[in-house]
Amino acid sequence: MKDEKYPLISVVMLNYNGLEYLKKTIPSILELNYPNYEFIIVDNGSTDGSIDFIKSFENVRLVENGENVGYSKGKNIGFSETNGEYVLSLDNDLLLPDKDILGKILSMYGKDTGFIQVLFRDIDTEYTKYYGIYYSLYGANLHLKPIDVEKIQGYKKQILIGAATGGCFFVSKKNWDHIGGFDESQSFNLDDMDVGPRAWMYGFKNYLYTGSYAIHLGINKTQTADSYANRFRLFFSGHGRSMIKNYKLGNLIICFPSLFAFQLVKSVRYSLKKKSPKIFFAFLESVGLFLENLPGTLSQRNIVQSKRSIENDLFLKIETPKFD
Repeated sequence: MKDEKYPLISVVMLNYNGLEYLKKTIPSILELNYPNYEFIIVDNGSTDGSIDFIKSFENVRLVENGENVGYSKGKNIGFSETNGEYVLSLDNDLLLPDKDILGKILSMYGKDTGFIQVLFRDIDTEYTKYYGIYYSLYGANLHLKPIDVEKIQGYKKQILIGAATGGCFFVSKKNWDHIGGFDESQSFNLDDMDVGPRAWMYGFKNYLYTGSYAIHLGINKTQTADSYANRFRLFFSGHGRSMIKNYKLGNLIICFPSLFAFQLVKSVRYSLKKKSPKIFFAFLESVGLFLENLPGTLSQRNIVQSKRSIENDLFLKIETPKFD
């Protein structure tokens, strides 16, 4: 029977060679103080002992993909395995110190809600950039100002966000299915910032939950030319595809050239800074991938726009909070 007071919540975690994180994050999930939840881990072909470690827990359901199918597809597989009315989607390096967090987020979820992002911060700082995704002239703004977590939690107003960061978000399964899940045309850089605008287009609102916060354990401080090239290789193709699919034509005419120019200049600047042309060539690879996928992107645009229930691109009007 359906429990109206405590509906089933599915906690879904994606893992790839994250054993060092799982040793901390799995226990934090199993200790959550909510009477009706399931815990599912989707493994993308780990070889570091993760699978045996996960299997040592009776209350964890393991889904083995056998290979690394990428972030977007891996997350979609996790959602397809859920039985819950609601889903908390987590990366494997997100620690939940608040044992009551499921009930708190559930109480915030309303009829008009799309995604709720849980505020989180890196383990080595009290400041965070993980307080939502907001959109600028050139697409998703990935250069948010670091803000003290306590300052965000002390903010009195309800916080609307353009999209929820993929690492830790809450959504009803019904709304997830309606929005359409993550785009699997590339392995990453086409997930949270793609589905977030669609929630707004389909009549939902996205919010930031600040009642408590998660801790991000997996801090990547590598800034080599290779690491930058890997970021650029799928960036323009992912963000460009998302724009084509989701934006109204008038906004697309303005924002798409801005995205291209911004990424072009950025790739040249980082190539000069790192003294390596591979970053610029990675950008060109991304442009090539975008063009290769363009016919499919235009087909997806027709589908997405046909389901639009809100005329304006409201997600473009959500301003980054000042937290004053």
